[in-house]
Amino acid sequence: MTVEKKLKKIAEQWFYSEPVLFSTFCTHSLVENSGMSVPVRTGQMRIEFSSLLLEKCTDSQLEEYLKIEIYRILLQHPYMRQPHNAKKGILLLASDVTINQFYKPSVSLAGIEYFKQQAVRFRMLEHPLGIKWHCSPEEKFFQKNLNINKDNGNLETLDDLSFDEWYRWILFLVRETSFAGENAGSANGDESRLSQASNELSELWEENQEAQAAIQKEIQKAETDQGWGGLGGNLQRKVKQGADLDMDYRRILSQFRTNILSADRTLTRMRPNRRFGFKAMGCRYERKANILVAVDVSGSISDESFSNFLHAINNFFIFGIEKLDLIFFDTNLKNSKPVTIKKKIELKDIKGRGGTNFQPAIDFYFEHKEYNGMIIFTDGEGNIPLIKKQKSNILWILSSRLDYEKAKQWIGSLSGNKCTYLPV
Repeated sequence: MTVEKKLKKIAEQWFYSEPVLFSTFCTHSLVENSGMSVPVRTGQMRIEFSSLLLEKCTDSQLEEYLKIEIYRILLQHPYMRQPHNAKKGILLLASDVTINQFYKPSVSLAGIEYFKQQAVRFRMLEHPLGIKWHCSPEEKFFQKNLNINKDNGNLETLDDLSFDEWYRWILFLVRETSFAGENAGSANGDESRLSQASNELSELWEENQEAQAAIQKEIQKAETDQGWGGLGGNLQRKVKQGADLDMDYRRILSQFRTNILSADRTLTRMRPNRRFGFKAMGCRYERKANILVAVDVSGSISDESFSNFLHAINNFFIFGIEKLDLIFFDTNLKNSKPVTIKKKIELKDIKGRGGTNFQPAIDFYFEHKEYNGMIIFTDGEGNIPLIKKQKSNILWILSSRLDYEKAKQWIGSLSGNKCTYLPV
């Protein structure tokens, strides 16, 4: 049996015993990559594996490698927003140590091996951080969290830290120990190999909100159906914490604007192609777009929420947007012709305050081809509309976090639709 078939068989066995692991596995493609020098890695919605490195592994070892990557996916480490100028290899080390807090793997992980090496060094006479850190809070932190269990050889960390916090501590440790090692004239070949492995393991890591949404959907399903299987309570808590992080509405708006602005691309011979020069046509992006804004004026939308919404929209769409048109709706459209957002508008001056039906506003958007995208401001209380086109470019902005939690699942099921919310 091939390694690929063995891995798929392991995942199939999780269907009944570990439902959240099985459903998370199904969100990714299993891809063979024998050019890797590492056994398994994840990223870009793929689980890549090397048959050459895994062919001699037992079934239990294969399951362990696969389980670790699924844990990594559930914690969303490969798809999180990375710190500025982040070092991916250190992100991988932080991911390994975060997992080790709640699950002791039986296979070797780069982050665990690195910490074990440092644990040995911290108990040697030569100070690994250099003499300037002697008796410092940093030294005390690592003395506390760099421990090897004498009975089983496991790495023991005492502080319950987040993925981001571990990244900052490991980044500090790597920089300071490297500096101290260079001053002492010693080169650590083991650390160099670990660095190469961790860089390759995290090569595919990049921020991906669609991947985060897919993973969070599986986490919500596990929470609703009590489908956690054998996932430990502490790991469940960590997974749910990652899924409950507040969404930055400003980042969502910026991405929506970028997608709309970059949609109008024209090919031109006047601009050289970046790769092939004048042999191929270059392209020019027209940094202009028209956006339709649909505002729910049913009775549940307050004047304050509406004011905050207009303020946020004005701040993010000053540049590059040729026109921002507003329509208002409850059970039907309240204005036959859109009004410009530049005009001062008071919600109390608009007739409405009835129930909510999203379909008239959606239909108006699709009937008017001049718009590149649509923003809907609402509380989400209404029947799910019918979306006929896949590339709909619709962003829903919910009036509160509570409204967002209620509506995000059905909005996420609509093709080409994304959602966020305004903080109170």
